Amino acid sequence: MAFTDYETEQLRKALLKETRHCAVTLGMKKTSVDQLTKAVGIAKGSFYKFYESKEMLFFAVLENIHSELYRVADHALSEADSLPPPERAAKAVLAVCRRLSDTGDMVFIENDAKLLLQRLPEDVKNVHYHDDETHIRQLLEKYDLVPNRGISLAAATVWGLILTVSHKEQIGELYPQVLEMLVYGACRELFK
Repeated sequence: MAFTDYETEQLRKALLKETRHCAVTLGMKKTSVDQLTKAVGIAKGSFYKFYESKEMLFFAVLENIHSELYRVADHALSEADSLPPPERAAKAVLAVCRRLSDTGDMVFIENDAKLLLQRLPEDVKNVHYHDDETHIRQLLEKYDLVPNRGISLAAATVWGLILTVSHKEQIGELYPQVLEMLVYGACRELFK
């Protein structure tokens, strides 16, 4: 069956949405192409008109998450333009942490991203994938934020702070205050 351009676009969006849901609830390994196609109402064979593999679909989800997080950080930095560098950086990190916490996407990132990247063809990774340090560097340069001890330490610190989202339950009800204390303290050290 041939799909119109509109149907193709709608089905692609539906596949992405369902895959993102499965990424957070089941994980990539436990999600099947059959399950995804049934959820969006297409034949299993039609799946390959949209994506060449399940991994490529999950990679599209990962790219979407990265793009959203970049936009969230970018927006937070632009909104906080009048604040001193440590506070601007802190606002961006907190906004990203909140987004990951609200969406549950951190589960997918922590549990499946590494395996997913290992399974992707090298040419796909080389063309499409940029590590977190690259994205953080772009934002810091765009907003003229210069970390005292270099971009690598800043990126690793930001990633470390973001990982606290995974431990929200263990930290408990004080998590928001703990996160703010960690983020503001780190950003004061990174951007004096």
